[in-house]
Amino acid sequence: MPKIEARHIFLAACAAWIIGIMWSRFGISLGMILMLVAGLWNGDIVSKVKSFLSNKYYLCVMGIFILYAVTGLYSEDQTYFLNRMRIKLPFLFLPFAFSAIRGVDRKTIHQVMYLFIVVSLSGVIWSLSHFLLDVNAYVESYSKGQILPTPIHHIRYSIMVAITIAMAIYMLSEKIRFKAKYFLIAVIAFLSIYLHILAVRSGLLTFYILVICLLVHFLLRRRSIKLMFGLGIVTLLAIFISIQYIPTVKKKIGYTRYSLELFTKNENIRELSDSRRLGSIAAGIDLTKRNPIVGVGYGDLMQETNDYLKTRYPQLIDLELLPHNQYILTASVAGIIGLIFFFLYTIYPIFYLGGIRDSFFLSSQLMLFASFLVEHTLESQIGVALYLFVLLFSMKMMESKTA
Repeated sequence: MPKIEARHIFLAACAAWIIGIMWSRFGISLGMILMLVAGLWNGDIVSKVKSFLSNKYYLCVMGIFILYAVTGLYSEDQTYFLNRMRIKLPFLFLPFAFSAIRGVDRKTIHQVMYLFIVVSLSGVIWSLSHFLLDVNAYVESYSKGQILPTPIHHIRYSIMVAITIAMAIYMLSEKIRFKAKYFLIAVIAFLSIYLHILAVRSGLLTFYILVICLLVHFLLRRRSIKLMFGLGIVTLLAIFISIQYIPTVKKKIGYTRYSLELFTKNENIRELSDSRRLGSIAAGIDLTKRNPIVGVGYGDLMQETNDYLKTRYPQLIDLELLPHNQYILTASVAGIIGLIFFFLYTIYPIFYLGGIRDSFFLSSQLMLFASFLVEHTLESQIGVALYLFVLLFSMKMMESKTA
């Protein structure tokens, strides 16, 4: 019987985790538990703990948990505080789990990436199958702020699809079979078109962040101004065609204009997603202005946000809104001091083993940072699972290069 190694458990954990993000929240929990098992496999716990405590990059990831936990010291609503911290628990133990896993090689990394791509494809096919059943009805629904059916929340789902494209592009640069390259090229084209049909702004933003990263990467590596200029023209042309000829994109733009107009007038805004987003961000900015040093505390965020909305946007109260921007949310919870630490904790791991020079590591993190601007990514189980998986897996990928 073959000996079970930590990398085998790591692969199983990744499989459960990735499938869980798309199809089952239980899978997420199972994957995280298996990842901890993989880290503890083969014992030598004391040595692994010492190694973890001396690794400032992994400690920064854990620091995100500590940052929010500290605000519990001055939060009045401890019940709500504990509920929010439950979502952040993976930040406490998963950095250690990943740092402790030994023997993850390039083959395993490639297997995980292919699995991520296949799972994302399954979600896209599921979504498109609904769309094709009644194209006209779904296109028209975009003028009312609705969206295509997606396996998970459409914002996080669109970001996952964009990251899948980044993975497929990265795999093209690896030493893989020639036939696999055809598959990856097809995946990149298919998912890029799908993202524009889906027309979720967060997904398109992260997609074009990826495109910009690739353009800069081409310029720095090949030093070809002509090539970069040509790719830039193609990108602008793709954006123009999307706006002019993809009906879901056109409807989405029209709905956005309509939402902004009503929001500025403060009329009929309760059912408009953009109004909820803008109202919650305005609340977060106001809370930060009134509590600039240490914020209001994680436990009191919901109540303080609601109190602001009662006076400025009463139609938006009791919707359990939080500032729809991770940076503004962090500033309102932990003040400017907390925001500075949040910047440091999220940016510093990119430098792990030269990760900033790796196209996938850098582009995927910039894509997630972009999501922080338009979404409170880390305030849901799926958001935390996606962020931690991409970050910690990327760090493990860098380790496999130096092994």
